[in-house]
Amino acid sequence: MTFQYPSLPHQRLHGPRGYRHYESYKPWLRDEFLFRCVYCLCRERWFPDGDDHFSVDHLRSQRLAPEQVTDYDNLAYACCQCNAAKQDCEWLLNPCDEALANHLEVLEDGTIRGLTSEGKVWIQVCRLDRPKLTAFRKGLLALLRNLTTRQTPEVANLLRHCLGFPDNLPRLAVLRPPGGNVRPEGIVKSVFEQQGQGELAETY
Repeated sequence: MTFQYPSLPHQRLHGPRGYRHYESYKPWLRDEFLFRCVYCLCRERWFPDGDDHFSVDHLRSQRLAPEQVTDYDNLAYACCQCNAAKQDCEWLLNPCDEALANHLEVLEDGTIRGLTSEGKVWIQVCRLDRPKLTAFRKGLLALLRNLTTRQTPEVANLLRHCLGFPDNLPRLAVLRPPGGNVRPEGIVKSVFEQQGQGELAETY
């Protein structure tokens, strides 16, 4: 499902270290979180500006945890809207510790439901139930349901455009983090490398 939250905690794939500025981790985080916002699940493909509409988010805020500002394991990938809404909130679930599907559910009509008190806080803080976002989810889900009933080359191309990976995939193998990479095995599992091996699904 397009807006289905993960049923397991996120396990870090990459481990770059040593960048002086947290923005330098963005290529790694794009791949890490599959080019979508960890909070609202919107994808780069759905925005005219693509990854320019996304930013590096601190799971523990810069103000309250300055020692973790450039700690990769404290960083996530978020759209600018959710990042701005979240600000310094300290009581959100950590997607690397919790299976978010246990706390949040998007229904077929585009509405989002908090299954726990923690999930309801996510919705409130990130404004995941704001009318425009709800209407966008409803429209996209209806469009995808309609498209999947048809089997034509044109529909297949449209589905790839809506649900495929972005064109500007980061080539992580050529990056050299100043402090090295504590999870180098993640490189071969990156989307760019999967594409090169012909192992990448057309949609996700």
